[in-house]
This record gives sequence, C-alpha cells and structure tokens, in this order.
Amino acid sequence: MKQIQLLLLRHGECEGGTILRGRVDVPLSETGWQQMSAAVAAQASVCSAIYSSTSRRCADFAKALAAELHSTVPLSSNLTSASTILTEHKKPLQAQFLSDLQEIDFGDWDGRRLDELYQQEGEYLAAYWQNPWQTSPPNGETMASFESRVNHAIEQILAAEFEQLSIALDSIVLNKDEAQDGTLTPTAKIWLVSHGGVIRHLMARALGVERAVGFFSQLNLPVAAVVKINVLQDEQGSRYWRLDWPSGRCE
Repeated sequence: MKQIQLLLLRHGECEGGTILRGRVDVPLSETGWQQMSAAVAAQASVCSAIYSSTSRRCADFAKALAAELHSTVPLSSNLTSASTILTEHKKPLQAQFLSDLQEIDFGDWDGRRLDELYQQEGEYLAAYWQNPWQTSPPNGETMASFESRVNHAIEQILAAEFEQLSIALDSIVLNKDEAQDGTLTPTAKIWLVSHGGVIRHLMARALGVERAVGFFSQLNLPVAAVVKINVLQDEQGSRYWRLDWPSGRCE
C-alpha cells in the first residue's frame, strides 16, 4: 500500500474587495500573503511536489512556496532511518501549474461586487447557490464541466505522483517483511494551491457525497484554509480517499 497526502491550500485574501472571483485574475493582498505563509508554516517543511492553479492568487504563492520548501523522496514515518535518507535525497522543487485547477468560471458575474449582484440579480443568484447543478451563471461554466476538469487534473496528479513514489522506493532498500505486514506505508506529501470551489469538490469526493449542495452553500472554508486528504493505493491500483480531520495538523 502506498499513500499520497494531498495538502489542499486555498488562496488568501485578494485585492479588489468583495467581488465574485472566478476567472478574474487578481493578485493576493499583503494580508493574503501573510495568511498563506502562516498556514504553510504550521505544516511540514518538506514535500514531494507542488501543484497550483494558474490564477495569480494561487500561482504567485506557489512559486514562492517552491523556493522555500525542500523536496525529498517520500518515506514512511515508520522508517527509523528516515531522517538520514531524507537528508541524502533532497532535490530541487518547482511548482507545476494546471489550468484545470482554476476556480469555476462565473461568466457575466465574474469580477462583480457581491452586493451589486444581489441587488440586481438576487433571485438568479439565490437559485444558483441553492442548486448549482441545475442553474449556471450567465455565460458561465456548468458544474458538470467544472467537476469534470477538476477530476481530470487530480487524476493526472495522482497518476504522476504514485509513479514517482514507486520509482523513489525502488531506489531505496526497504525491509520487505515490514512492507508486507502493513507496518510501512510509504507516503508522498503534495501541496495543491487552489480555490474554494475546487477544494470543496475534492472534499465531497473524498466523502463520497458529490453533488451535495451543502458543500458549496453551507460549508465555511476560510481563505488560506488547509485541508488534508490522504489517497491510498493498493497493489492492484485501487485507490481509497480519506478526509483527514482536523486538517490543520500535519505529521
């Protein structure tokens, strides 16, 4: 059994005030940078890879994060010699950017002030939040399209990282008995810097409750929030998702 630990980081506060941010490309505010830096500081200082949305509010921080963190071969915390091996296998770390990790496209609503939207299109907006699978923003993206591209991105990431994990493990001598009896679960830690909608969808997927309206209308996911999802893969290639709670703790 192998494991990918996804550390999902939502972007921090942005410039532009209280607007609906989908594809509108605004930078982080100074407060937003501080929020994300504090969130990352509470986690581990090493990881195997960093993936990010191409939007500036995510990509700018992901680039800075890659420069700060060390990349290592992924190892289980059960391995007693892990600290020595981690030191010997450090490698350069670069963020990878995927457009499929962008926020949903709100179409004609994108970039507009929320108070203005509620005044002018309150009923339409309320219908959207009540069930975004039945109502789409004017000239915007459907939820089906949004979910499809996010799933495509995460499957790309998992396939690549499980392959890298296997390659890394092949180069390390492991205790075969320990691996076979299940006491050793090699783990790769991956940062994924993205948006509220993307993270909510992945949380719902981990819990097997896709298309649950409450994840988009009632779940409070603050800026710079960190959500941890563990994805296990067995020898047959089957994967099992686990939402780790509380997600603020990283071992």
